[in-house]
Amino acid sequence: MDPGTGETTGELTVITRLYVDNFRCLTNFEIELREAAIFLGTNGSGKGTVLDVLRKVQQLVVGKEKLEHVFSRDDLSLLQTSARQSIVLDLSIGDSEYRYSLTIGHQRERGQMRIETEILTCNGDPLFHFEDGDAQLFWDDHSKGPSYPFDWSQSGVGHLYERHDNKKLSRLKRELASIVIVRPCPVLFESETRSEDAFLDTTMRNFAGWYRYVAQENMGGVAELFKVLAEVMPGFDSLVLSESGENSRALKAVFHAGASEGSKRRYGFHQLSDGQRSLIAMYSLLYLTGDRKVSLFIDKPDNYLSLREVQPWVANARRKP
Repeated sequence: MDPGTGETTGELTVITRLYVDNFRCLTNFEIELREAAIFLGTNGSGKGTVLDVLRKVQQLVVGKEKLEHVFSRDDLSLLQTSARQSIVLDLSIGDSEYRYSLTIGHQRERGQMRIETEILTCNGDPLFHFEDGDAQLFWDDHSKGPSYPFDWSQSGVGHLYERHDNKKLSRLKRELASIVIVRPCPVLFESETRSEDAFLDTTMRNFAGWYRYVAQENMGGVAELFKVLAEVMPGFDSLVLSESGENSRALKAVFHAGASEGSKRRYGFHQLSDGQRSLIAMYSLLYLTGDRKVSLFIDKPDNYLSLREVQPWVANARRKP
């Protein structure tokens, strides 16, 4: 489902390949991905950097952020002298194969940068081509549309609005928007929220606001979530959002208080241990995004959890469609 429009795609999206050159420790780096993958490596080997690249592409295209607010000259690799960065992202969306290519040129002495090329294709045919300040749009039948000068400080793909004749390009943007890239840090989780958040912060700081949003969209998923949490967290009953002020809600966890039937106790989310908050967040990612067909990228999912807690989560992740 597109968090902005609520439109359900109903199709499986898989990032199949990522190529990165001259980004931190990644030089001429290529990785092929399948529907499920685990990155293993020592600290500093680049696992988190791969996810940072995906997050920055998402911010640039979906978030429509300026290039200088997303990328930095500090992102250039210390192993190269070149001032040019390249990123290529291949995605399989339903029965279509998309390729998004981005080249960024840095002017080291001025601390400036610009998009040199931005290219999007579908099944090998062009949808968008930007180079040397000129953008060329192609319609869904891949015939040439308008050509126009464009600002090289931002994504041309990101700033195109959906029309009846560019649905393929818009489809790619919706799928990029649905990617969830997080590095859970339960220490930073907020217990109260005044908003319903369609997107998660990188650290999942706004988990309460995100839960408030997705729980309304997926009541069936909430029931499944409570059931599995009761299995992995002794005494767990449910999560509730209680009024805590004008338009403010406090996230609380309900536990059975003892042997007496119906005896329950509510705990503020901040009163739970880091491990308990992390466990709730990790299972929520599985059970509250299933109907949205999102792609999940979780950096260090085993932080704050014991091995006996991680193993059931992995088993559940493998069973989820």
